[in-house]
Amino acid sequence: MQIYEQLWNEAMPAFKRGEPLMDHHLPDKTKDRRRGVSLAFWLPPSLQARIKLFLDQLAADFPGQYFYQPEELHVTVLTLISGSEFRRQEIADVPAFRAILREILSRHHSFKLAFRGVTASPNAVLIQGFPLDEGLAKIREAIRRGFAQKGFANRLDRRYPNSAAHVTAMRFCKPEADWKRLAARLKENRQTHFGGIEVNALQLIWGDWYASANTVRMLEEHRLPDSICAADVS
Repeated sequence: MQIYEQLWNEAMPAFKRGEPLMDHHLPDKTKDRRRGVSLAFWLPPSLQARIKLFLDQLAADFPGQYFYQPEELHVTVLTLISGSEFRRQEIADVPAFRAILREILSRHHSFKLAFRGVTASPNAVLIQGFPLDEGLAKIREAIRRGFAQKGFANRLDRRYPNSAAHVTAMRFCKPEADWKRLAARLKENRQTHFGGIEVNALQLIWGDWYASANTVRMLEEHRLPDSICAADVS
């Protein structure tokens, strides 16, 4: 997928220079007051376990970096209110957002994804997700269209292309590390197959920038009936 290759090609020069981007909020997240609202879904325990094995190996060799806990591994479908300390006005629009989502998602079905390989950005390690049908793309497009029709066209975060479904698994917060070695380890796992899932529910959540388990609050869950078209997710 082009977006994953683009990220990889941006990250590798930074790793070779020993200059990836540090997230200075991570050493003490209690001081990070950024909060936002997103539509997302979490990975099932079986997939969490496979990714955890990979992350445990990285954590042993690269201590001090930030690794997501298994229950925090998620895919963001769209961000409705970007994480910010200044969000009072945006929060007032959440009831309208919820009504729009209920109307749109009631017309959509479950969708399937395969998680295969890893990529990196200059500040994170990502598990690559690949849609096996058009369900996710159709949901994103319908939400963007619905929000535009209601006058909220400029409110949605545009970082999430219709084709991407990555899981952020590791972030960088300690400059002292063997970055070339990390690049080599990631390259070894560029095609590692973690598994597939069928997504039959989406959650509207309030939480911090990282969707940390101790801050996330589910505002609403939207069930997605089974898709008519089946796809192999093994």
